[in-house]
Amino acid sequence: MRKSDLGLLGLRLAAGSILASHGLPKLFGGPDREPPAALSKLLGSNYAPAWQKSGRAAFSQGLRAMGVPAPELAATASGLAELGGGVALALGAATPLAAAVVAGNMAVAVRKAHWKTGFYGTGGYEFAVLLGAAAVAIGLIGPGRISVDRLFR
Repeated sequence: MRKSDLGLLGLRLAAGSILASHGLPKLFGGPDREPPAALSKLLGSNYAPAWQKSGRAAFSQGLRAMGVPAPELAATASGLAELGGGVALALGAATPLAAAVVAGNMAVAVRKAHWKTGFYGTGGYEFAVLLGAAAVAIGLIGPGRISVDRLFR
């Protein structure tokens, strides 16, 4: 095993789990909903309140306010991109497709949600750029030897 395979595994696990943890509340959160207890414990005290403020209805309302067309569809697509793309990146499964979906979703997030705030700070686009760049790098380099893709190729 090469060090680069361990590095790619670490990058995939970090970026993928962060993306998935943001996609879950977009799809399944909401005012009357609680995240799974194990997930709240793992992700910390800020996760449950974020989960309750999220959900497809709240997310689509925010997208509507930003002028995103078909905000209900866009909210679901974005949540699926983060959850599905994040899990796929973490596993190194369907890597080129997962990377493209995540990078595209982060590009839209930068432009529509974060651009007006600027690069740095709360609401800034630096975090979305970092996740998008990680996805692009993984997509271009490949997932490495420790991946689902490697098992099937």
